[in-house]
Amino acid sequence: MAGTDAAELKYSAMEIYFNGYTITIDMSSGVLTACSYEVVGNSTTLWQISNPFIGATPFATNLCTAILLIQLLFLIFHRFPRFFSELITGLLMGPMMFGANALFSEYTHPTKQSGATETLTNLGVIYYMFLVGLQMDLTTIRRISKGAWGNALLGILFPLLMGVGSYHLLPGKNPISNPLGAWFWSIALTVTSFPDLALILSDLKLLRTEVGQMAISSAFVSDIASWSFLVVTIAISNGRSHAFILPTLVFLLFCWFVLRPVLSQVIEKGSSNGGNYSDVYIYSILTGVVVCGFITDACGAHSMIGAFMFGLIIPDGELGRRIMEKLEDFVPGIMLPAFFVLTGTRCNLLDMFYNINHFAVLGILVLACLAKIASGFLVAMYYGMPAREGVALGVLMNTKGVMALIILNVGRDMKAVDNQTFAIMVMAILLMTILVKPIPHWACKTTKQFRRYKLRTLQESKPNTELRILACIHTTRNLSGIINLLELSNATEKSPICVFAACLVDLSGRTNAMVIVHDDNRNSSGPNYPANRGRSEADQIISTLESYERRNQSMSFLPLTVVSPYTSMHEDINNLAEDKRATLILIPFHKQSGADATQQENSSIRLVNQNLLIKSPCSVGIFIDRGLSLKTYNEGSHRREQLNFAMFFTGGHDDREALTYACRMAGSLNVSLKVIRFFPGKEAIEMMSMEEEVECENQRFADDTYLNGLRFMTMCNPSVTWVEKSVNSGDEIIIAAKDLAGEHDLYLVGRGQGMIKPFALGLSEWGDCEELGPLGDSLSTSDFAQHASILVVQQHSVSAMKNKGMQQQDQEKPGFEAWKSPLSSRDLLNIVNNRKKTDEEDD
Repeated sequence: MAGTDAAELKYSAMEIYFNGYTITIDMSSGVLTACSYEVVGNSTTLWQISNPFIGATPFATNLCTAILLIQLLFLIFHRFPRFFSELITGLLMGPMMFGANALFSEYTHPTKQSGATETLTNLGVIYYMFLVGLQMDLTTIRRISKGAWGNALLGILFPLLMGVGSYHLLPGKNPISNPLGAWFWSIALTVTSFPDLALILSDLKLLRTEVGQMAISSAFVSDIASWSFLVVTIAISNGRSHAFILPTLVFLLFCWFVLRPVLSQVIEKGSSNGGNYSDVYIYSILTGVVVCGFITDACGAHSMIGAFMFGLIIPDGELGRRIMEKLEDFVPGIMLPAFFVLTGTRCNLLDMFYNINHFAVLGILVLACLAKIASGFLVAMYYGMPAREGVALGVLMNTKGVMALIILNVGRDMKAVDNQTFAIMVMAILLMTILVKPIPHWACKTTKQFRRYKLRTLQESKPNTELRILACIHTTRNLSGIINLLELSNATEKSPICVFAACLVDLSGRTNAMVIVHDDNRNSSGPNYPANRGRSEADQIISTLESYERRNQSMSFLPLTVVSPYTSMHEDINNLAEDKRATLILIPFHKQSGADATQQENSSIRLVNQNLLIKSPCSVGIFIDRGLSLKTYNEGSHRREQLNFAMFFTGGHDDREALTYACRMAGSLNVSLKVIRFFPGKEAIEMMSMEEEVECENQRFADDTYLNGLRFMTMCNPSVTWVEKSVNSGDEIIIAAKDLAGEHDLYLVGRGQGMIKPFALGLSEWGDCEELGPLGDSLSTSDFAQHASILVVQQHSVSAMKNKGMQQQDQEKPGFEAWKSPLSSRDLLNIVNNRKKTDEEDD
């Protein structure tokens, strides 16, 4: 009998020795038990039986290899999101590539070291989700538009339905028999990574566009909803009843209603020392992350839920920024690579095709990608957005990140997601990540070309319409001059002025460029906004503008903060001007007069000004402020406040733009304008070639037509006077301007693009600031104008920009000068000859 029992026991269990493990399989119950074993030698010599490097180095080797691979791949695929390089690194170190090599796997993925890797992975996930919560502000939900709410709700509903439906297409998968698998699949499709989307929109310069605003607001709602679904799913699946979620829910409510006010009071007391928090505060909060994670894990949920909630209740302020600075490089750069390696070791892409047709897998991947694209497209069509922007919105909502992989790994740990569904979802996430940058860039760039409205110039603007000005301010020293200039721009009820006041902040550190809109609540500040580094000066500028707006009802201000490096700041300004449909961009000159009458030059601001002049989508005005303000003049027994302006008109579209602005300012009761028109004399005309004479005559015809219209409009305004002078060189223009020394407070000139050769030759020797043009540069360096402010205006001209690019090709064609003119060559020659005869008769 005993022998029979021994035989039955022998055949009811089976042992297998594999890779340092003893695996025992109970044949009757099907239970598998794995125990590790290690061969230990008692030899006292230097030579050991086992290789010590296998037990000591895999963890470090694994981590270092992943970090280096991520950096290398990001350098190669820098046009894709960083998450793409991180996910590819995990797959390369998985069983399909390097992990398939026995030698590589022995030193990087030993089974006995998996515990250390998973420990670091869980710790990295906990602190990453703490950072995500730290960057979020739930109060912004109240300011989300209806369109963003609609896009978020459809972006949640469609992926949930699509996830359940596509899960049913897999062989042997039934949402009814395995609801958890379908639910994890659906939640992973629902997620839109808010941090990754913010980085992508910032890189594509779409953060302030209609598509960008709707996408980032919808992603915020989608992330909160996905978190809620995940908490409920984990809590219910770990318990035997739905009431098992109550402990987690009670702890989350305790954090929000009890712990959050306590933390706010403690942190507020610590800020009484000028915001210099001791390290005790920082390390206490970092310890609290682990404690909250432990509590939610004990409640039956995942530890990352407690860490996320703890980050969410940390109040905005200096402490939050210091914590961000300590963790924002270490956690994503050092701790999270282990998470991607773990994901890669669990994913074998060949498992996708197990017992299923290849075309069926392709169809499931397409359906997974189309869920959010369809919802975004429908919302865009409902709100009248272009179709291209609808596609871009849907693709942006497909932005995935660490959160999606966390959901899949949690589902796999709970055995709700098997190897096949895990591999398919990882492949779908990889496909979405590949498309998330190129398609929105193409769609929004193409849409901008189709939506480009008529020339945004003062000359083309209708008289009784709103004038939109984008005023750029670097420091508080620029503020008074810009405000005084805007105040003298004659804002009326029929023609109000809307000013978008952009406070320009240089980007420092590793934060991404962004544009921040300041509303009445101004809750947009926080540790995720780098503008807080220069916030004190920005707040001073904004408060000054708001107080001025309350005094002037015909002028409205929208304060903005542009945070960007100087090398690309012009791109953010241009995008902002195009988004707000500005007609004029006002920028300060890069040289400022110091208290000791010395010139302080900022080469970075000059670079911004030069780039704006080249690529701006509207007209640009460079303002040299030398104390422009209302002055009191004595006229007998009367005293009145008045400013005297002078407009030097040499011809061309830039001068016509400057004259339009000058005539608008002349409508103010406190402004007296003197327009001095310079036209070429006999000697100047003789210096011109035939082509230059033809061009000069065309320009003079356009100038005469426009000036006659302005003269008719201002004929009843006694404060506007018109003077014409014949000059033969630029030197004579300066001499004529010198005769008016001390009479005027502001000189207005055009930048002088296309100025006739005799004028330009005499003026080009005066200075070195090309961005001011020949005449503006000469005035800025002259002694007689050193106490007068100067405004240099450049008119936006799409046709001129196109002609510059085509000019070299066109000049090779015969008759170029003749066919580009609106008149025939014979007519132009007749005009020039008649002009010469008239000059001879006058002599």
